Amino acid sequence: MISTDSHSRAYHTVVFTDLDGTLLNHDDYSYKAAMPAIDELRANGTPLILVSSKTRAEMAQLCAELVITDPYVCENGSLIVMPEAWVKSFGIATDSFTFSDGAWQFVQGAKRPQILMLLAELKRHYDFTGFADMSVANVVDCTGLSEAAAAQAMQRLATEPLLWHDKESALIEFAQQLSKHNLRVVKGGRFYHVMAHCDKSDAVRYLLNTYESHYGAKVKSIALGDSPNDLIMLKEVDQAVVMPHKDGTYMHDDELLNEIRAPQEGARGWRAGVEAALQALRNGEEA
Repeated sequence: MISTDSHSRAYHTVVFTDLDGTLLNHDDYSYKAAMPAIDELRANGTPLILVSSKTRAEMAQLCAELVITDPYVCENGSLIVMPEAWVKSFGIATDSFTFSDGAWQFVQGAKRPQILMLLAELKRHYDFTGFADMSVANVVDCTGLSEAAAAQAMQRLATEPLLWHDKESALIEFAQQLSKHNLRVVKGGRFYHVMAHCDKSDAVRYLLNTYESHYGAKVKSIALGDSPNDLIMLKEVDQAVVMPHKDGTYMHDDELLNEIRAPQEGARGWRAGVEAALQALRNGEEA
């Protein structure tokens, strides 16, 4: 049982989490086994911030299903979406944001049309398939998503996922070409993602600063993830939880200190990881 009640602790906590293979099972995308922990976080007023390569369309639906009213981070940190009620309660200035479908959002870095123009040029020299080259049926085949979910996954604003078919050495050259245009390629769970020089950690820092300004005190932070594009986010928080890959292996980085390793991938391991991270924070306060 999670105990994060504000009466039993002297600090606020914020939880950031990746989705595929982390909160969501890798094969069936189920979050059912994580619901007891999610319900406890909500009951205790602990913000749960979803941080993913997924699109706003995908994540808005998931937030509705999970009854999450906190901000969420889409497309690997390139897009932050903040519900209107949350923005009002935090008193956030919206001069640099745009409003759409009941929420404020802003894009960090390049927008997708700019990215696609460059990729059209690079495709003459490198072998890859981007979402812009795929039909909904193709995305279904690659991801196992339903047709409706695949259509949502294709509604991108600031990144382009792609499947890399070329040599590893060619990928290095490809990345060098992107860098000349202030873009980069990041490896995710299933795809490589072409995007601007922003990432999940930029969004995490922004939201942590916003929560700390609102609370008037430093918050304790937890992040969970399983892929290389989660690593920099995990380094930004007080307690990182590394999720295993489907084959049971874990990513490793010498700079990631005192991480907790969840016992299994997906929702069941996520619940155990959250509970262990919260206990670690409590132990740190008591030490």
